[in-house]
Amino acid sequence: MMLQRFKICITAAACLYAGTLYAQNADSTIGNLWQIHNNIKNQSCANGQVASNRAMNLFLSDRIGYYLSSYKDMSFYKNNITFNAADGIFSLTHNLFQPKGTDEPVKGFMTAGIKTNAANAFAAGFSKKTYSNELGVTFKKTWISRPVTVTNNCFDKTYMDVYREQQLQEMTALIKEEENAFLTSLTSVATGASQDSNFKKAKKEITAAFYKTLQEKYYRHFAEQQYRELAASEKFKTVKLHWTSFAMYLPVIWQRYTVAGSLAASTESKKTFPFELSLGHTRFWESKKYGRLQLTLEAAALLKNNLERRGIEALSYQEYKNAGGADSLLMYERRINSIYVGEFKNRVTPAVTFSFVYFPHESHIGISGSLVQSFGGFKSMNATLGIPVVLIDKTTAPAADFEFKVHYFDLRHTAFPGKKLIDNLSVSVNVGVPFSKIIY
Repeated sequence: MMLQRFKICITAAACLYAGTLYAQNADSTIGNLWQIHNNIKNQSCANGQVASNRAMNLFLSDRIGYYLSSYKDMSFYKNNITFNAADGIFSLTHNLFQPKGTDEPVKGFMTAGIKTNAANAFAAGFSKKTYSNELGVTFKKTWISRPVTVTNNCFDKTYMDVYREQQLQEMTALIKEEENAFLTSLTSVATGASQDSNFKKAKKEITAAFYKTLQEKYYRHFAEQQYRELAASEKFKTVKLHWTSFAMYLPVIWQRYTVAGSLAASTESKKTFPFELSLGHTRFWESKKYGRLQLTLEAAALLKNNLERRGIEALSYQEYKNAGGADSLLMYERRINSIYVGEFKNRVTPAVTFSFVYFPHESHIGISGSLVQSFGGFKSMNATLGIPVVLIDKTTAPAADFEFKVHYFDLRHTAFPGKKLIDNLSVSVNVGVPFSKIIY
């Protein structure tokens, strides 16, 4: 009987010690949240900070996420897919960012992905066209400035400080309530086996996992509540941000084409390695009154061939045969379904691009445009005018982006002097879908 009481006392003492030890972890989580709040509250209204750094990460993820057209566009989502109907390019990117600290702004990240000509693959599979073998990997490094918030007046900051503190009061009570419920349930589990070493180890790991989950839950909740309130109340005048990105596309296999200099010439197998390097800088403004504006200037170097520049004629096997192509029998024997007739060239093409995206205040429909000047052997000036449309989810965050584009090729008539502007006009649609979690 005495031995049994002794065991019970030892067990109770152990549970009390564990409760005290891990209560310090819960208190540490609460203390960190209050410290973040006090650091913002103690700043002057001239500083302009109205939300925690992680709250601003979520806010910017929402605002910048209104435009996603290619793998080069910045997104705070862990994964993104895009599709460009103009050239059939599909891309999938994954963000390698890992958060550091309890309340840090996202200062930069690396993304890696894959890019392929999906449209060509479908066409080749269903209409017996030749595969272009356009498949490669993408890498992008982005450096991001610290966001600058300008308030209308000191009331904006005071409002957000009061809201944040009221939310913290509620969260403090909830954290304590969850902790007490957990410790009560843990101490009542299999008390008869409390001296077993595996049992102690299991309780220790379960307790550690509980506090880790508790911390992550309320850090996220704290940031999200501020972000939602800032987006809903718009207690700011402007939010400014800029970032610089270095992007790279490297094919994993050579692209191969069947080419003939003329209908009378023999066919040849040509190949190309269409890499792309680019360096871009973007300025972003969010105005409570005027909406969102994004300006980008990019310099790029691309290995291009004149197939992509419409400088050589594409024919199906039947068209080539009907036109009296010299190698039609050889093409039939090799099961080649398409051919390019003309002088094939590969050239490194420097290009400079200026683009803009604008969404009016509280609008999910905007306007976009770009102007691209290519240099070197493939000189041309191309323009694009688009209408981006964003679809939001039930939390009002961007869920999918559609951009309907009109392309104007060779505006200055340098590549093809004989063509009219209407001959170089085309339309397309881009689709971008962010998914998975947000980096913050």
